[in-house]
Amino acid sequence: MDKPLYIDKRLSVPPHAIETTAIRASGPGGQSVNKTNSAVQLRCDLNSFHIPETYRRRIARFRDGRITEEGVIVIKAQNHRSQARNLEDAIRRLQSLLRKAIHVDPVRIKTRASYSSQQRAVKKSKRRSEIKGLRGKVKDW
Repeated sequence: MDKPLYIDKRLSVPPHAIETTAIRASGPGGQSVNKTNSAVQLRCDLNSFHIPETYRRRIARFRDGRITEEGVIVIKAQNHRSQARNLEDAIRRLQSLLRKAIHVDPVRIKTRASYSSQQRAVKKSKRRSEIKGLRGKVKDW
């Protein structure tokens, strides 16, 4: 990787912070599984480059088993048969993880129901009450 990985406008991961290693994939694969290093382990050290403090706090609070206590993100990609595709997958997953970790939902603005919608709800409720009231036993006069 020779160019920075852009997460958003304020955060990009420089190439020196990302370390990739080719490892053997687990699972089925026949005879070649024991001799090819097609899986990729990606390690991103969040302490080796500048991150805005608000982002650093959000990432630290983000509960994910791939982020260690020391601030290193470890991702293992082994879904594809080729090492190049596994590397692309690992980088895409790192990008996705960081975007999810720094995302903040916008503050919800409370709204009131309109007067007419309240009246419709009351009318509907009264109608349902009448219908259910008619389901009782019939009285003999």
